Amino acid sequence: MGRSLVVGVALLILCQCGFAQPSDASVVVHQSTLNKFLAAVGPISGKEPYHVLGFKGDYTWTLRNPRIELKPNQALFIADASVKIGPLSYGSVASGDVEVKYHPETNRISMKVLKAEFEVYTKVFGRKFHIANVDAAQFYKPQFEFAGPQPVEPQVDVALPDGSKKTIFIATVDQNLHLKQDQIVVSSQLVFSDHPIREEHHGRR
Repeated sequence: MGRSLVVGVALLILCQCGFAQPSDASVVVHQSTLNKFLAAVGPISGKEPYHVLGFKGDYTWTLRNPRIELKPNQALFIADASVKIGPLSYGSVASGDVEVKYHPETNRISMKVLKAEFEVYTKVFGRKFHIANVDAAQFYKPQFEFAGPQPVEPQVDVALPDGSKKTIFIATVDQNLHLKQDQIVVSSQLVFSDHPIREEHHGRR
């Protein structure tokens, strides 16, 4: 079976935070940031046996130039696949969907490749024979995590002129994730109060 590669990364400082209406806070993860990481991982390959019309052997495949493409309401994984089976060598493309989620309970934005298939085939006497569909997501599973738009601390102590301190409590509400061209955006509104904010008023999504 091909080499299984599971990688995880928490690139918290690479997110760009902004404060603009209508959202109080937003986090933007750029497509170029994701692809820099994939480029650093580099190519992967696998090897499998095949048997067709009495011919036996092994085929090998290699994935190069993996990348994620972000479009409005869509995230795609694409990689260039090369296959060698007996005397036959050819190129193909592995492609599939990427799941992008925001988890308010952990304040994390996660990305997972769901599927990235390409076909393996051979030719016998000029006729094409299907061998398998290889799902590269089984072997190549880049899992990214980025920090979301929640504040670092849920409360802040403010020093008053009389020497006392007043505690301001902070919560996030109306959290929304949007897939846009070349970027992922998670936005939220902030709620400030001088008393603890009840969990049911957080309005997390």
